[in-house]
Amino acid sequence: MAHHIFVLFTAALFLPPLFQQNVPSNPLQATSWLTDEQARDVATAAIHSVHPEPCYSTYRNERLESFVLSVRKNPVMGNQLNNSVYFYRVASDVCSYVVEKDGKRVLMSQASMDCCEYGIVAVDRATSKSYWFAGKEKAADIFKEFVRDEQLQPDSSKPTLFIGLYLDLVWGEYKDKEITSLAQLRDLVQSNFQSAYSPYERDKTWQRKFDYWWRRFRLKMPQLKLETTYEPAGGDILVRGYGFSGFELTIPRSDPPPRGTPELFQWSLLVKPDGTIEERPSKVIYASR
Repeated sequence: MAHHIFVLFTAALFLPPLFQQNVPSNPLQATSWLTDEQARDVATAAIHSVHPEPCYSTYRNERLESFVLSVRKNPVMGNQLNNSVYFYRVASDVCSYVVEKDGKRVLMSQASMDCCEYGIVAVDRATSKSYWFAGKEKAADIFKEFVRDEQLQPDSSKPTLFIGLYLDLVWGEYKDKEITSLAQLRDLVQSNFQSAYSPYERDKTWQRKFDYWWRRFRLKMPQLKLETTYEPAGGDILVRGYGFSGFELTIPRSDPPPRGTPELFQWSLLVKPDGTIEERPSKVIYASR
């Protein structure tokens, strides 16, 4: 669900957390938790401190919230679910707002709606703490902090939900990070070639290029099985999966030939019992222009 937030008084975002003073000694009492509206304000405040905009759109991700509940050490607290964490994708938005200039209030407008995507922000409604998963290296450190604070753990010897949470939060919400079928891979490669060789659907040059790439790939690797695997590794769990990295795409799209080399690669993650995840070097399976 999308929600629009207008920032009319910038200074208010830099005050100490407004709701924290009202949290009682037991922060897991549902009556003390932030509302959805209040949690959205906390999420946009995290972005505003680095990228000040007059307004933002927030899109709640309930799928990630269900992941967190499933990997909590304490999914139930008292007589209620421990679902205090909400996730929001935050982006810039179109809005009108008021500023003060020379002692007068002036109506301003922000017209561009496609400027910026700021990523995912998690908000713990019990503590008013936010976690902004921005940039892969920084997001990995934030994930460690998030796992520790929220008392998360791998869900089983095959921790599909825990890995799914990591991939979405640290690597981003993209379809190319975990490939589990040839059909999924074909769609990703085809879309990348179309954007790279025939931006804005001006011609069909991409089709010939894609067909050639796909045909060579299938001839070279006819028995390749695309799946995510989980193996015991001395008390840890070694997870291997497949991802795709295509031509480098720009906005606006650049004219062909594109930069980069499309490649299918296998990534590896070592999951420890305490929820720590170590990324291992990836292995190129197939690469060709």
